[in-house]
Amino acid sequence: MQTPEESRKRLAMAIIEYLDKAVADSLISTDGAESLEIAKQCISDAFELDLEDDAETKALSLKPFSLDKVFDVYMATQAKLESSNNTAGSSTDKAPVDATPTTNTASGPSDEDRMRADAFKAEGNSFVTQKNYKNAIDAYTRAIDLVSDTAVYYGNRAAAYSQNGEYEKAVADAKQALKIDPSYSKGYSRLGLAHYGLGQYKEAADAYTDGLALDPGNKGMLESLESAKSKLDASSVSDRAASPASPAAQSAAGSGGGFDLASLMSNPALMNMAQSMMANGGLESLMSNPSVSRMAENFRNTGQTPSMADMMNNPELMDMARNMSGSAGSTGNAGATDSGANSGSSGAGSNPLASLMNNPALMNMARQFMQGNNGGSGSQQ
Repeated sequence: MQTPEESRKRLAMAIIEYLDKAVADSLISTDGAESLEIAKQCISDAFELDLEDDAETKALSLKPFSLDKVFDVYMATQAKLESSNNTAGSSTDKAPVDATPTTNTASGPSDEDRMRADAFKAEGNSFVTQKNYKNAIDAYTRAIDLVSDTAVYYGNRAAAYSQNGEYEKAVADAKQALKIDPSYSKGYSRLGLAHYGLGQYKEAADAYTDGLALDPGNKGMLESLESAKSKLDASSVSDRAASPASPAAQSAAGSGGGFDLASLMSNPALMNMAQSMMANGGLESLMSNPSVSRMAENFRNTGQTPSMADMMNNPELMDMARNMSGSAGSTGNAGATDSGANSGSSGAGSNPLASLMNNPALMNMARQFMQGNNGGSGSQQ
């Protein structure tokens, strides 16, 4: 496959050869011929062509074809497309342009067929710039009908399919392009775009990664890869948040519905505890605890509530619970040391967290939930 620099040099050489042909066919005056000689020298200098190097000029030459013949094929194709559009009366319902191969040889498409296919590709590119993707798809299809061994034709049609919302077809074309030429980096870009359009973010990320292995500096693919990874991460968080409770947790809850938050919030002991904490400043003290703050931050970032097992196994939370429970022990005065506002209260009633930890109904619910979480932990990822 030619590099972009080689393609530019071949085009420059084709222009120089056409200028030579114009002079040889006496298409211009003598004064004009002298001007063309200057033009040829400027072109060769600009594109770093050595016109005295026979090997280089032969390698870059289009002969036996010439630029004017290529242009004639393009103009004929353009005329057929315009004629078919006028006959159909609509740009979306065109009569098919003849894309029948001129020859069927064992060696593959003829040079003339390849030139016609390139002309169809150019038409397709023009339609894409006009955002006329249906006609672009038709033009690329005609190019493929003539020459089916060129990855670029499939890659361009894949891009047009994606722009037209036909992502499954785009995936098929991108894969065919890569089958023809595994080094065609744009094929991976086309494949990634198609998978992204289908919501297949992992496959999209894989395709962009493979493309970047061939073209590491491609900013478009780098940005597309980051976008696919972002979508993939967001999808994973959403899936985890929406996953049903484990069978063990449902069984422990006794009703098949997992941990019943509604029942917990309607429990009188819990509501009394919450009111007490808000009244005596205990809630503010609880939220200032580093472990509680970390759990709250994690919930805001991921939408996941901490498991009861994690809370019960957290040394800081358990120390806080024991300290608060100890301060609300058998003597009423001990409870008053945590909060002067409750100096007249007794025992566990002076400490809302101790009340929670000592409430049999709530602790039973906690044990059931912890057992359910432990029973289902093997399926978490």
